Amino acid sequence: MTKSRFLLVCSVAMFAFLACTQPAVAQSAARFHVKAVPSKHAEVRENVNPAPPDDLYALEAAFTATSFLFPANSDTTFIWPCFGDTSTPNPDCMTIGDPSQTFPTGGVAVGAPAYVWSLADCDGTTNGSSVGGSPTYIPCGETETWYEDDSNDSTDDLLYIVEVEQGTKVIYDSGTIDFGTNPFAGGTPPFDVVFSGPTNFGTLGVAGENNGNCEPDAGYPTATDPGATPFIIQANKTCVDPAPGLATITVTTELATPKYSTKKTTVAACKPAAPPCYTVTYTKKYSISQKWNIWLQ
Repeated sequence: MTKSRFLLVCSVAMFAFLACTQPAVAQSAARFHVKAVPSKHAEVRENVNPAPPDDLYALEAAFTATSFLFPANSDTTFIWPCFGDTSTPNPDCMTIGDPSQTFPTGGVAVGAPAYVWSLADCDGTTNGSSVGGSPTYIPCGETETWYEDDSNDSTDDLLYIVEVEQGTKVIYDSGTIDFGTNPFAGGTPPFDVVFSGPTNFGTLGVAGENNGNCEPDAGYPTATDPGATPFIIQANKTCVDPAPGLATITVTTELATPKYSTKKTTVAACKPAAPPCYTVTYTKKYSISQKWNIWLQ
C-alpha cells in the first residue's frame, strides 16, 4: 500500500488541472495533483537584462500545518496551497480581507510553518493511522518546498525525493517520485513551483524494508516505455518509529533523462508488477537539495 500524497502546484499564466489516478499509484490514500494558477507578472516584457544560468533555484522549504484533514474542494484538491487571481477570482479562495475583496494575484494561502511538533501527533504508528488496505492516514503536518524553474528543460523527467532522518535512522522516505516530463520549462516569467504533501512518520506498524512511511514501489516497474506517471521507485530503506528530538528533512528535486530497460518478461524480473515490464535509470541534468530541521516533542 502506498501513502504518497504529494501535491504539485505551479504559478503560471494559464490554468490546468490533472488528477493522476493510475490504480497502482492511487491505491488507498495516494493523491497527486498538479494545478497551474496565474503568475504575479504574467505580462510579457522585453528582456533587456541577462537571464540567470539555466537551472533550478530553491526558494523556500518548511514543515507546515496540513489541510489534509479538512473537507476537500469540490474538485477533490486540498484547500491549500491556494493562489489568488485578480482577473479571474479563484473559486477555491475567491476573497480576502475586511471589507472583503478579490484575493489578488500574487497572494497565496498556505499552512503555517513551525519548528516544534507533537511527537504523539506525528507518530503514524500510534496516532490512529491505518495500514493493510485502509485509506486512513493521519498526517500531523505537510512537507512543503518551493523552487523556480529557469532550466528551459522541457524534455527531461521531474523527480522528487523526500527523506526524514533522526541521526542515522530513517523515519520517512518517499522513494523517487517520477512526475513525467517537466511541464514547467520556458515560462515568461519563469515558473514558481511548490510541492506539498501531508506527512507523518514511522513504521505504521509494518516491519521490514520499504515499510510504513518508507514507500514501496508503486506503478513500478512500469508496464510501458515510457511509464505512466506518476510512479514511485522504492529507496529500499527501513523506517523506524520517530523519537523525541531533532529530525532532519532533506528534499531533492531533479530534472533527469530517463533510460528505460529492454522489455522484461518474467515474474521475477517484474515483481511486484506483472510482466511484461520496464525499469528505468536516470542521468541527472539539474538538481536542488533543500534541507531543514524540525523538533519532535
